[in-house]
Amino acid sequence: MPIRILPPQLANQIAAGEVVERPASVVKELVENSLDAGADHIEIEIEKGGSRLIRVRDNGSGIAEQELVLALSRHATSKITDLNDLEAICSLGFRGEALASISSVSRLTLTSKTAGQSAAWQASAEGRDMQVEVRPAAHPDGTSIEVLDLFFNTPARRKFL
Repeated sequence: MPIRILPPQLANQIAAGEVVERPASVVKELVENSLDAGADHIEIEIEKGGSRLIRVRDNGSGIAEQELVLALSRHATSKITDLNDLEAICSLGFRGEALASISSVSRLTLTSKTAGQSAAWQASAEGRDMQVEVRPAAHPDGTSIEVLDLFFNTPARRKFL
């Protein structure tokens, strides 16, 4: 078989296996993002052990409208900028894999508002296509991430829940 570059959707699903082992790992990644954003209030909702719904809502710094699509992209992070940063990591997450990986194996909706924005914005991505749709939304300062139907498009992973 010849060597070839994987399509982005397949690469995202493989990466998802490293980040998204089970619903608890999704909660861990999302709570770490909330803490890194300076949140001092975090609400977590779980339905059906996390396979139906995981919702994490915080009062952190939020994500600006123009960065929402980027936030759901692989290798996109606000936590490091160069190689030197890797030697002095002071955040819980830094790889820029979590949100892209989670959205590749679920139906993810990210709603956020920064203190400087007059309105909140919502980004949605679903499964393999990873096309992100952005629209206005109602939300206080901070971020809510809703993960629906975890592993809906990877039934082999679902049977291990």
